[in-house]
Amino acid sequence: MNETNDLLTLLNKRIAQVGKLITDQGADGLLIFNQANYRYLTNFTGEEAQLIVTNRGDRILLSDSRFDNQIKAEAPGEMSVVMKRGNQDEEISRQLQHANLHKVLVEGEFVSAVEFANLQKLNPQIEFQIVEELVECVRNVKDDLEIATLRQAINISMSSFNEILPMIKPGEIERNIGAKLDYLFKLNGGDGPSFATIIASGVRSAWAHGVASDKAIEEGDLVVVDFGAFYHGYAADITRTVAVGKVDTELSKIYNIVYEAQRRGIVAAIAGNHGNDVDRAARDYINEQGYGQYFGHGIGHGIGLEIHELCQPALPFGKQELVNNMVHTVEPGIYLPQKGGVRIEDDILIHGQSPETLSTLPKAELISL
Repeated sequence: MNETNDLLTLLNKRIAQVGKLITDQGADGLLIFNQANYRYLTNFTGEEAQLIVTNRGDRILLSDSRFDNQIKAEAPGEMSVVMKRGNQDEEISRQLQHANLHKVLVEGEFVSAVEFANLQKLNPQIEFQIVEELVECVRNVKDDLEIATLRQAINISMSSFNEILPMIKPGEIERNIGAKLDYLFKLNGGDGPSFATIIASGVRSAWAHGVASDKAIEEGDLVVVDFGAFYHGYAADITRTVAVGKVDTELSKIYNIVYEAQRRGIVAAIAGNHGNDVDRAARDYINEQGYGQYFGHGIGHGIGLEIHELCQPALPFGKQELVNNMVHTVEPGIYLPQKGGVRIEDDILIHGQSPETLSTLPKAELISL
């Protein structure tokens, strides 16, 4: 098989799984607005498109002339491609009617109330039903191509991180480090950062989402670096905390607590457990050490075509049963206001009773620069 045939085999499998979910909902079609979802089912990477998928596996992609040649190059297999030239809702309606669909599911998170009402008005003969994260149910379990792509995203991220370590020193500006890291993601073969890179030093390391600022790094700072590259659309997400010189004794203490909490969380990331089991394993330890009030966020989330998967109300990580080939983060943290914070985050592949840590940067001891 060549690469195109391999990809088409995977796409057909994904489409069949989504088609079954459509049928299970008593519908015969699904209208997709989420770019990650239509990319997953077509391999088309452009924006501002919509995809209609029927329970029979038919696909209708609505795009525009900017992407004509790109679609031909990227999207294998049989698929109707419609270049929108007029009102979008009218174009969608024409295709729904042409496909003779009677009940259509619509991605509730990605359609406005106005657009949904317009579709109902334009198609009185069609029953529309809002659904949440239907394609995402299939996307949660990665196929071999996705896992290989995620591994490469993670490898690019780790190599880039190692290259910026010499920059983490007194006097360097957080924003400069973040900019260099984002640049290296592309230089090393990635598509760029998968989210706004976090470089948070000193008291700002206690900010869980302290995006790189104009603050200069100082001697004795802890520096939280939360980073990840996109590669072929797939996102890595890693965090390491490093020390600049000698840090406060309590900051060293909480680093070791977070490290052990993460270790326990990863051990619990096994098939058959739920996200809550992972969270509890890490959180209970932090609570036992007296720092529970300083760990306020969840233990992790899925990663894939989006940086945050398995974290929405319809599919929360905590309630999700873990199955083989899911990939998610484990990222406990302790954040002491006006003093400093620690987070350690890795990307974990569910593999039976032996979770695999895909991101392998050193962490057993606080990295001291």
